Amino acid sequence: MNAPDRPARHELDLERFVRLTLGNLSNCYAGLKPGRQVIDFIPDVLNVVGGKDDPSVETPVEIIMQFVSEADKAKGPDWIARSPNGSLIISCAYCLRALGSMKSGDLNLAWSYMADARYWCGVAISGKGINEAREQTIMEASAKALATKAKSGAEARSKTYEPVRERVYQLARERKPGSGWRSRTHAVNAIRKEAHAFSVESGPELKQESLSRTLDGWLAKMPDAAALFPSRKAKD
Repeated sequence: MNAPDRPARHELDLERFVRLTLGNLSNCYAGLKPGRQVIDFIPDVLNVVGGKDDPSVETPVEIIMQFVSEADKAKGPDWIARSPNGSLIISCAYCLRALGSMKSGDLNLAWSYMADARYWCGVAISGKGINEAREQTIMEASAKALATKAKSGAEARSKTYEPVRERVYQLARERKPGSGWRSRTHAVNAIRKEAHAFSVESGPELKQESLSRTLDGWLAKMPDAAALFPSRKAKD
């Protein structure tokens, strides 16, 4: 039997799953932070994660580390991993990544992110002892507002990186050897220096520590990726 504010499972498309999950998270946040309201989740968490999250960061603890204070970092990764606030941040980040992937047309990746978002949402809720009934009774108006804000944030972030991404595509085509690229890794290693220099000059600057992963992810989504790179990576 469905909870009052939850649509039937067959009615849940990707965007509605994001809306439902962000509603869950906002309700959880209000329970974790005495004095804060559901709508405070937007400026306190959603906007912060949307502005700083690097989708190339995959490890859950490293996702959290992008946002915690220096004082909390000093407590160590074990302490951070146990905090329900951390699980909430991870789930929020995956929701935004799902929206970004949906916008770029990669629905398989979007659903993968959504599965992770739902898992970590459950971890955050159970960590505070909020029961399933409360999780599923979300204010629909607040959930819609959260999803709209998240979608616009993801679109804005993707648009910000568009000139850098297009330059990376251009380099992959222009620097292709006569015999072709042996793999995406081969291409990444060949263009990474020029790609980073362009990002420094034009902005936003790509992070050195995650540069290879970012470039590899972009190259995989090129419209002509199948023609440029072998289907299986050869040894470099």
